[in-house]
Amino acid sequence: MALPIGGAISASMINTESATVSTNNAPLSGNSSTPQAGSLVKRYDDATPTPVDQNAPHAYSEFYGKSFTPPNIPCGGTLTAGSGNGYFEATITSGNPVGAVIVYFYPQGIPDGVAYEFNGTTYNDLTSNTYGYAAGTGNNLNIVGRDDLSQCNASTLVANSPITLNTSIWNGTSFGLNGGTTNVVTTNVNLNGTSGGITYTLVVPKPSSTPTTGTLKIVGPCSSTGWNVKVLCPATLPSFTTNSVNSTFQGSCCATQNQTYYFARNATAGQQFTIDTNTLPQVGNFVFSNSTGATALVNGYYRITTSTSIYVQNGVVSSISLNCGSCNTRSSAYRYASAGGKPVLECEVSRAITTEFWHDGSNFLPANGDTCYTSATGNNYLGNGNWMIRNTSGTNTPTSVITITGGSGVISAAILCLN
Repeated sequence: MALPIGGAISASMINTESATVSTNNAPLSGNSSTPQAGSLVKRYDDATPTPVDQNAPHAYSEFYGKSFTPPNIPCGGTLTAGSGNGYFEATITSGNPVGAVIVYFYPQGIPDGVAYEFNGTTYNDLTSNTYGYAAGTGNNLNIVGRDDLSQCNASTLVANSPITLNTSIWNGTSFGLNGGTTNVVTTNVNLNGTSGGITYTLVVPKPSSTPTTGTLKIVGPCSSTGWNVKVLCPATLPSFTTNSVNSTFQGSCCATQNQTYYFARNATAGQQFTIDTNTLPQVGNFVFSNSTGATALVNGYYRITTSTSIYVQNGVVSSISLNCGSCNTRSSAYRYASAGGKPVLECEVSRAITTEFWHDGSNFLPANGDTCYTSATGNNYLGNGNWMIRNTSGTNTPTSVITITGGSGVISAAILCLN
């Protein structure tokens, strides 16, 4: 919107353009020639295409063609829109810090939607402790909340899509109408309603110091609605130690735990938001491979304690499995070209011992009679032949040679190297 470029212009028109009730008291500059806070001239000190002149004398004609620039909202606070349908938009200042910007959204009951635009990308995937992942689509707002209200259920929203709503922008103290309208998509692709009283989490990666602002978008497509939202300032996500993705629960239990990954905590809401304090990811948490939340973990299992693994789907923890089974011992080996190709006692120091295998013996190194496998979970046997092995915590210097025969991975001979 913009004020007219000529003709009649009034305080009520200037109020409306600046998202203020048209009939509100509107002093031109306040009680002095220096524009006072709340005055019309002060409100338009950063208007486009040029600011209103802040130097006296002041005149209504200075507002011709001006567009109000909504003030930014600093990250970290909680916003409440009150009741009423509409489309709401505000610029959030996140500053220069690097990290993840977390948005907590609480549709109090009647369906409401949320999205966050940052650096040219719209983020709208949501999750919650109660229902887990709620996928966003395209640049649409992700609409959540109750889905059983006769006056605002999915079929009603779909039938009326797109819905034309009055636009409200942040005027410095609250959201106010600015005389514009916005068309909002309310089809099945962005309806994820369930029940009321659920707090949702949205994660926006901020991997560099710039840009320093993002656009928060909220929609209330139905009357008598209300919502709360909190946008945290960018920060490094909490971390946990785990394995590279594994396709099975037991496989993750036995895999090497040498990866540091990250998760975002969820929250609960009433008048304010209470952020969870879990130190490990739980069901319903977003999980990532980096501390800014830029890359979601791929589907699969990840161990988080000595006996527990999470299953990740769509970048969210969907379940937790308990009671890991026992794991075989890990070692490394080099297999000679063929069984009997080298004397059993001969060990070649120059060979790179790089093939990993596992065994079920009681000692760290395998012994005669132990069974060897190609994985920690014992899915396949180590092949027949003479294998030069070493302790994985040592160097490439071989420690012994084992002989496997019979196709069942069983060691028929294990003799120390004569170096």
